[in-house]
Amino acid sequence: MCYLALLIGLQYNKNAFYTAPGQRVRKQKTEEQIAEEKLQEDLKSDSWIVRWGAKVRTKEFKKKMTWYYIGCYILFLLFGYKYMRGVYNKEKEVEAISQKQLSHNTSEYDELRFKELTGKLRRRDELKLAEYNKLKEQGVEDFENVKVDIESQNTSNQSILPARDTTPFYDDKAEEYDSEINWEEKMVFMGRRRKWLMKHCTGDVLEVACGTGRNVKYLDMTQIHSITFLDSSSKMMEIANQKFREKFPTYKNAAFVVGRAEDLVELAQDKTKKNELLVKDIDDNKLQVTDASTNIKYDTIIEAFGICSHEDPVKALKNFSTLLKPGGRIVLLEHGRGEYDFINNILDGRAEKRLETWGCRWNLDIGEILDDSGLEITEEKRTHLGTTWCIVAKRKDDSKKKEEIGFVEKYISPGIQKRVKEVYNNADTGKK
Repeated sequence: MCYLALLIGLQYNKNAFYTAPGQRVRKQKTEEQIAEEKLQEDLKSDSWIVRWGAKVRTKEFKKKMTWYYIGCYILFLLFGYKYMRGVYNKEKEVEAISQKQLSHNTSEYDELRFKELTGKLRRRDELKLAEYNKLKEQGVEDFENVKVDIESQNTSNQSILPARDTTPFYDDKAEEYDSEINWEEKMVFMGRRRKWLMKHCTGDVLEVACGTGRNVKYLDMTQIHSITFLDSSSKMMEIANQKFREKFPTYKNAAFVVGRAEDLVELAQDKTKKNELLVKDIDDNKLQVTDASTNIKYDTIIEAFGICSHEDPVKALKNFSTLLKPGGRIVLLEHGRGEYDFINNILDGRAEKRLETWGCRWNLDIGEILDDSGLEITEEKRTHLGTTWCIVAKRKDDSKKKEEIGFVEKYISPGIQKRVKEVYNNADTGKK
């Protein structure tokens, strides 16, 4: 039976094994042959995209690409070597200047060069460094007793209007201030920046130029021991006071001071002054005059868009430094000159209109003011094309916190690693 079934199957499938007399047998094409035919067909295509795609698949092109890859790799090694050598030389120069800084033996040129190497050069610094480079071209090498004078950008720029006392302006503006500024801040998502500002509030806090209390809703009172609000406008202070009491009706360690940032140290030291400190009476909902606050030192001093309205912003920042506790931080949210000339031209062109509308000089060089104040920046971020400045600063004699020491300082430079260890030891000693 099995033999019979096999014969039937062979008879049924004879076409698979036998061909008719004279019939040609076609050999089955391999995948390589099919691919080659497709390649030749694509090379003759009317579409240039198909022709170029086919050319890339040819053996000749692939051979050329091998040499191209080898050439690119050699160039990568050469440029990589050059780049790493530059990084090494830059790091050695930074380390050398750092050693000078530890011994307080740096010239102004050294400080400018350090800023340039660490990416912290500001506009006025660029102008100064350009003058030093001219002196170097003339053969001058020792800058120990050389100092280049460059006029302040905030005074030499005629588009930056003179400072003035803005207290009367904000007294008149207080009632409609929030409703008019709301739309502008929502358009640029300023709420996110205000949240960033207020998350730094810890311990005893002082908010300068608090205005109508636009930052009150972002306060986290669990991190705050006491808070003092300062503003030169009594009208705005009343609104800020009301907002705070509505949000935190039972909180007791809050003070509301009417005064200028330029007079901050005097306000803190003179406890006999009247009409300076206003505290909300929760029972009869009235403002009452009391003595000055006993919190004359602060863990955190914050300010949002106040530098542009101060008569003397440098003095104001120096006052902040004076009233800062050891290890304390000054946190600023400000607007000023941007990172691009076309933006600064717009700010300059609308400077007078801005002063009339909002009472602020929005085209100030904030970086220059910070440098003149003597503060050391531990964090600097800029948004909105560089016009919004987010700054965390400390006194120069205070150590950095561990979270403020960057990756390069921690892991790359051996010379700076030594300084990091010293910072850690000082921080641990301070905690003890």
